[in-house]
Amino acid sequence: MKKITVDSSRTTGKLDRYFARCVSASRAYLLLRADHREHLKMVHDTCGFEYVRFHGLLQDDMGIYRLSKNGEPIYSFQYCDEVYDYLLEIGMKPFVVFDFMPEALASGDKTIYWEKSNITPPADYDAWQELIYRITRHFTLRYGAEEVKTWFFEVWNEPDGWFFTGDREEYFKLYEVTARAVKAVCPDYKIGGPSVAGAHDWLPALRDHCREHNIPLDFLTAHSYCLTDHTPGVKSDADCHVPTWSPGTPWPLSNLKLVPGGATQSVDHVLEVMKDDPMEIHYTEWGLTFCYWDPLHDSYRAPSHMLRVLKDCMNKISSLSFCEVSDVFEEDGPPTTNFHGGFGLLTLQGIPKPSYFAYRFLAMLGDTQLFCPDENTLATQSNTGYQILTWNCDHFQKEENILYFGQDIPPEEQEDLLLTLESPLPGRYTARLYAVGYGINDPYTTFLHTEYEDSLSRDQVRHLKEQTDGRPIWEATLELDGSPFSKTIPLRTNEVYLLTLERL
Repeated sequence: MKKITVDSSRTTGKLDRYFARCVSASRAYLLLRADHREHLKMVHDTCGFEYVRFHGLLQDDMGIYRLSKNGEPIYSFQYCDEVYDYLLEIGMKPFVVFDFMPEALASGDKTIYWEKSNITPPADYDAWQELIYRITRHFTLRYGAEEVKTWFFEVWNEPDGWFFTGDREEYFKLYEVTARAVKAVCPDYKIGGPSVAGAHDWLPALRDHCREHNIPLDFLTAHSYCLTDHTPGVKSDADCHVPTWSPGTPWPLSNLKLVPGGATQSVDHVLEVMKDDPMEIHYTEWGLTFCYWDPLHDSYRAPSHMLRVLKDCMNKISSLSFCEVSDVFEEDGPPTTNFHGGFGLLTLQGIPKPSYFAYRFLAMLGDTQLFCPDENTLATQSNTGYQILTWNCDHFQKEENILYFGQDIPPEEQEDLLLTLESPLPGRYTARLYAVGYGINDPYTTFLHTEYEDSLSRDQVRHLKEQTDGRPIWEATLELDGSPFSKTIPLRTNEVYLLTLERL
């Protein structure tokens, strides 16, 4: 029997809730959709996310920048206001990303994704500076400087990869012009970048460039996903049920395998690169895989691997923004079926996936962390009681993600787990045990055994939501006298459990 013991008399400080600082949503235009708004509000209310980051603020579908017949700029913030008003209305704050290039201001016609986002530098940097100034000034006039001071502004997205046709020097120019425009509105607004996908040397390079030329830089940003490189010869996109579109992605979508803890390795490398002069660092995208059609996103195996990363990166960085809120997401085209391997914590219909419960359970932890030597456990204390979150992070995978996770994968039975809380305060408690694992808050496994035609019926969707409401799997009323309290759990591979003791 595996034993995990938590001593409530040994505290280690305040729990670092950096994991709930920010979450990623889809592009700006899709936040005009009612369903996507409902999904965002749900994860804010139940998981505690404070900020939301999304792409496409400057894309043509938002209508912010166009030209008249005479070639004069036309600025419109009507759609923009609808999006940002809603964010503030539900209690969230924006992590603003200035991307992608309006067609009327683009220096080229290179685009990416089904939505055809223009990824070229501006043809006229003076016009770009004026655009950024006007957007920032509009935010100030509408919401007030004191509110906007609490926001973050990030310049572009992954310019070191497929999202920018310019080189590093071109990005530095884009960053400088953008940062100066923002600070011209208010010097206290927070601006940063470079939002790199893997070129970590860009971070100290941007810092040094900004210091040398007296350019504002308040924080640094990067991205990471827990994947190996593409595996040659294993499987091609042609073998997958992945739709084609133009221009599509410049990378294959199927030859991917999970690397447990891969994002932690990226964070540690960035910290090593920046150790001579640490700055505030935000990971503004992270996930287990960047493939939009990867069933790992839907699998009960996901939350245990997510929790491993989220614990390992505590007290290291300022935020780690999960990509994404829900499957309302169209970079690679509209969803093809109910469970298609989309990025979301929720499906297109708002069904909570197992990954959602990683963040839901974290939100239920108390603010004071308790000492626990187990690497796969977080223990906390709140004003009302105690919480122990533990997970089994086993990994076995012989095939790439699409083949492996796109099937029913029964877990392996393992030794029982004995959770023990020492020195609890005497009193009467309600004890509850919550779980996510195979067949528990696991709609994808149910879906794999469900007969349906073109899509799930409304009754089937309702049934899946009822099965994934996160209710406790065990509950009891206890009278504790200060002696150790123990609970035995029959552990299986990749299961996650949250034990709470709430004082009555």
